[in-house]
Amino acid sequence: MEDYLTVKIVTAEKFKVHQGFDLANFDDRQYPLSDVHVFRILKSDTFGFLKELVSRNFNIPSERVRLWVLVHRLNATVRPDAPISDFLINISMEEIHAKMTSRPNEMKLYMEVADKPINDKKWFPAVPNTNHIMIFLKYFDPDKQALEGLGQLFVQKFGKVGDITRVLCEKKNLSPDTPLKIYETWFPANHIMVFIKYFDPDKQAFEGLGHLYVQKFGNVGDITRFLREKKNFSPDTPLKIYEEVKPNMIVEMKLKSTFQQSEIQDGDIICFQKALTETEIRKHIKTGRYWNIPHFYKSLTLRIVVSFKLKFDYFCTVKVVTAEKFKNYQGFDLVDFNINCQDTLSGVYLYKIPRRGTYGVFKENISRRFNVPPEQVQFWVLVNRQNKTIRPHIPIPESFFKTSMEKICTNMNSQQNELKLYMEIADKPINGNTWFPIIKENNRNGSSIIIFLKYFDPSTQTLKGLCHLYVQKFGKVKDYINIFCEKEKLPPDTPLKIYEEIGPNEIKEMKLGSTFQQRNGNIICFQKDLTEKEHVLIQEYIKAGLIYSIPQFYETLTSSNDFLFQPKLKDWGQFDVVLNRKWTYDQVAGEVATHLNTDPLKLQFTTAHSIFGTPKSIIKRTTTQTLSEMLQTAYLSQPAHILFYEILKTKKFSGFFKIIWLGNTIKKMEFISMYLQKNATVNETIKEICKKVTLSSPNAKIRLYEVMNHKIQKEYKGIEPINEIQEFMMLYAEEISQDELNNNHTLQVYHFTKDPLNTHGTPFKFFIKNDEVFADTKIRLQLRLGMNKEEFAKIRIAIVSDVMYKKPEYLNDDDIILSEKKLTNMDYLGLDHIDETGQAKSADRTIYIRG
Repeated sequence: MEDYLTVKIVTAEKFKVHQGFDLANFDDRQYPLSDVHVFRILKSDTFGFLKELVSRNFNIPSERVRLWVLVHRLNATVRPDAPISDFLINISMEEIHAKMTSRPNEMKLYMEVADKPINDKKWFPAVPNTNHIMIFLKYFDPDKQALEGLGQLFVQKFGKVGDITRVLCEKKNLSPDTPLKIYETWFPANHIMVFIKYFDPDKQAFEGLGHLYVQKFGNVGDITRFLREKKNFSPDTPLKIYEEVKPNMIVEMKLKSTFQQSEIQDGDIICFQKALTETEIRKHIKTGRYWNIPHFYKSLTLRIVVSFKLKFDYFCTVKVVTAEKFKNYQGFDLVDFNINCQDTLSGVYLYKIPRRGTYGVFKENISRRFNVPPEQVQFWVLVNRQNKTIRPHIPIPESFFKTSMEKICTNMNSQQNELKLYMEIADKPINGNTWFPIIKENNRNGSSIIIFLKYFDPSTQTLKGLCHLYVQKFGKVKDYINIFCEKEKLPPDTPLKIYEEIGPNEIKEMKLGSTFQQRNGNIICFQKDLTEKEHVLIQEYIKAGLIYSIPQFYETLTSSNDFLFQPKLKDWGQFDVVLNRKWTYDQVAGEVATHLNTDPLKLQFTTAHSIFGTPKSIIKRTTTQTLSEMLQTAYLSQPAHILFYEILKTKKFSGFFKIIWLGNTIKKMEFISMYLQKNATVNETIKEICKKVTLSSPNAKIRLYEVMNHKIQKEYKGIEPINEIQEFMMLYAEEISQDELNNNHTLQVYHFTKDPLNTHGTPFKFFIKNDEVFADTKIRLQLRLGMNKEEFAKIRIAIVSDVMYKKPEYLNDDDIILSEKKLTNMDYLGLDHIDETGQAKSADRTIYIRG
């Protein structure tokens, strides 16, 4: 356990709905409904890993996220102190935790999210900043008696409070001239903000009454009048007042003591109740009720949740499929009956009903649940066919209205404890009296059958359920094409390809002249038939690796299986994941890592013994082996696919590296991805790059370097192991020109605007020719940048030094010779780009809204 760090993160959304003090409620150990997001990571994980994990969890690009460290102040509040700099991207969280907070094995963070860049380059203002500070906003609505968090706001440290009134009005959609009252959450005088709770012994419950500002040196008894008015008590009602110090410590407050003497601070909670008489106290004790606040708090610490299950099964399980569930499902049959969660898009509704209850009561309850009149509802019994499909067989007749559900399960279904039903809803009567066509069992003499329609769209790669449809049993398929088109809102003359979903491995194309002659519940799939002109689309789909036909789509479904992952060392729980048997090791590891919120490179998989189900052999990672080959499914006798997993403390592989390849000009960039083994070196990385790019000659040399803050931090020699390359480091590679190989004098070139610290763009190495005048140097530099004359003319070139306080030396003389200047490895060639937007000049006056 000591290897892990708990990270609690507050978001702007949590702050907005929080009604208490501080930004959120962190005490998730005492209260089950926590207001923070909790992550558990290894202490050895880098800040870059945490930031990427959080960004992926909230589906926000990582560059738009900044994490602030929350600290415990002396006044017992938890507030943001400083953001974690991106310069620490490769530093372990253990080291950051030790330097920035004092809480053992825990960090509290606030996630700041930027919606747009400040000046098209930076997402956040620099911190610390001599011009700006970050404050948090809350809006109090007297009508609602509630506080609403409005996010954070960057303001000028020495700006006037009145300067932000326009922004505050915009936040609440108020007119710009609305008069406002603005307060700080602490007062420079003698006020304290406390929160009030009222305990009602009759209801055995607390009621939060908001917050209250009290005089620091005022008596506790001074607020009794306010408390009585809050609960509409008579003016002489005696009260008992307590301080909620912590869950196991409730202290009664003396009415004649001051709040200062009672050591009350901002954000403390005060509870009160009526002072009960002896008779009232005895009455509550006799009925086993809590009569005062300390006793009630004590009961909270003793509460546990106990789940009770029936020893004997007096209920049967009913799984109900609706038209909405069918429409959202992409797979075989009507839905996936293994998904019993009612919140999922394509699962089933699950009910436990008394076996002796009647069908009429069940139908009435379900109709009320979906807000549909019972007469407009008909339930079809779903049966398991021999071809492993589950389809509607026959509707439950209305004559079964008083029949028990137990008899229906026994007589109409082979599974006595479970019933699968499809709920058909009619929108209008057929002939003014009847809502549904008459369907008899086996439908031997009936003329109508019910079918289900699915439509496949290659452009969206989706197969969606459309509806159910009654058709003439001996009607021809072509007679219903117009209806099929109408259901998908296609033109009536649209050519269609029509298939029948017979079974999981059998999709059969239907001839337009054939009759249905099918059973109730069969599924018909169709798609647009491509014209001769549109047949070129098939080649485009194939080229892009996309699916273009219904049989092909169903084939991909057969390639997916449900895999059970079990922990090898009992530290984590087991879980099921649906995976494609054709996936590679990396794809499997990525999917499992997402489920576990961990790094895929720290996962190690082990196969299961086919007979005993115990761990057998560690699976070695390869780039070509599929999941089916890893499992050796042909030799498995067990029906389930099981893999054991471990989360290693260190990465099994060094992982993927994304390298930016610079071409002849800086504007021509290409992204290269590669996976390298743990013992690889930088030279092997360079060899892989050579295979993926076009070089000027077979003997050309490549330079590989890492970049941070738009400056080259390190150039690799080639002998370094790739373990030394941090995972989140930006890597660049470029070909070393022949002139540079003959002349080893190079300078780093980087971009900035106005201030050398305001960096941006892609840095690169540039060789300095001996005795070359600066006019010729600029021509070579312009070619390397890939700029035209107008663009290049807007750039000022300077020699910038890393030496502190040394000003840039702008080069305005075309006759100077750079090779004659005494330049060291501390000097750079800086390209100062003119800010045409004017945002750099006005940055100090800008107010930035976040949240």
